[in-house]
Amino acid sequence: MRHYKVSSVLKICKHCNSSFEVSDKPKGWMANHSRWCDSNPKRFEYANNMDKARSSITKDSRIKAAKSIKALHESGRYDHIDHKTFLGKKHTDASKMKIKEKALASKHRRLRKGIVEYKGILLDSSWELALAKRLDDLNIKWIRPDPIEWKDTDGVIHNYFADFYLTEYDLYLDPKNPHAINVQKQKLDILLKQYSNIKIIPSLDECNSFNILL
Repeated sequence: MRHYKVSSVLKICKHCNSSFEVSDKPKGWMANHSRWCDSNPKRFEYANNMDKARSSITKDSRIKAAKSIKALHESGRYDHIDHKTFLGKKHTDASKMKIKEKALASKHRRLRKGIVEYKGILLDSSWELALAKRLDDLNIKWIRPDPIEWKDTDGVIHNYFADFYLTEYDLYLDPKNPHAINVQKQKLDILLKQYSNIKIIPSLDECNSFNILL
């Protein structure tokens, strides 16, 4: 029996210049990374267009789409598919608590569209890479921290994933673009009231010029 070796395929993002192995990625993965790359100057334009598209969907159009899908199911169009759905079932209070506890206990970071490796550490964006290099240039020790627990206005506990923790300064750093800051404003307002040692860094320039004294 012959064994064929799949050739590796490396592609470079034209915005952040990071290289990615895409031979095992789904079709369109690189284009998707390029569109949402932190270094892409048009990413905010794309995000705004998506927000406008979502807001333009009326309640009537949602109802119409739901009825069309329901009609297709009733006609037997999807009978050949084993959906294994949760339709008609409900989580018990015990199962909800179990899911919550498992999520809170998880130390895994959320997966991002673009991953950059730096000194054996996986970083989620070019902004994080710039900040990591800046901290190293300043000889400031940093680690990838465990998630921080915070409580919303309803008393529900969530995990917040800061990107850096400066061990000698007890300071969390989190590079975050203006669009993300705007979208997460309510959460960030609550979080920053509960933790005074979190600093949001809102631009790539500030990542490159970070100063612990400022």
